[in-house]
Amino acid sequence: MNPVKYGAACQALVDTFNALECGQKDHNHWGDDAINAVRAEIKEHYIAEQNRRCCYCGREYPTDNKAVWDGEHIIAKSIAPHFMFEPRNLAASCKDCNIAKGEVEVRTNPKRKSFPDQSKHYKIVHPHFDNYHDHIRWYGDVVRPLSPKGGELVGMCKLWRFGVTKAGAEVAPPNPLVDEMIGVMMDPQADAVTREVAIEGYKAYVRAQPQKAAD
Repeated sequence: MNPVKYGAACQALVDTFNALECGQKDHNHWGDDAINAVRAEIKEHYIAEQNRRCCYCGREYPTDNKAVWDGEHIIAKSIAPHFMFEPRNLAASCKDCNIAKGEVEVRTNPKRKSFPDQSKHYKIVHPHFDNYHDHIRWYGDVVRPLSPKGGELVGMCKLWRFGVTKAGAEVAPPNPLVDEMIGVMMDPQADAVTREVAIEGYKAYVRAQPQKAAD
């Protein structure tokens, strides 16, 4: 992903902030009216660069309305305000992913002083340093992590929420047999007969479930 390149006016504001002593860099500056133009430039760039898809869940939100999007700091600005305007620490995320991720530490070495600029420096899939599809695979609304980093991202941003809502799992009691069938269906090593048995068993389970009325 190409990082944002600030225009001259926004770059001047960023340079002024970056010139402050570390102890003077306050993450609350992000909300100041004085940098409205910087926030807008960041969102506009990454919404377009990401093809209107959230950097974490990959869902498309077909709008340029900046109120729908959050300017996302991969390393939370409250944890490392000195990276607040670093272009490679920025992306566009949906509000649900941003809220779920919160201010959790994503670096493998939080004590590192310089900006972590490689994939290995992060616990989660990084929008700038990783290929998303190497770590996350979607089967409709069901997510499957393909790597430890993918697993971290699924848990941190609650990416399972799409499948849970679709399946009505929020109200369905736990069913180990069903969980096992789903596991077989998602296992690339399962043989064809075992997978077919799991598919038919799951079909029967779905048919037996009461259907929610459409809104």
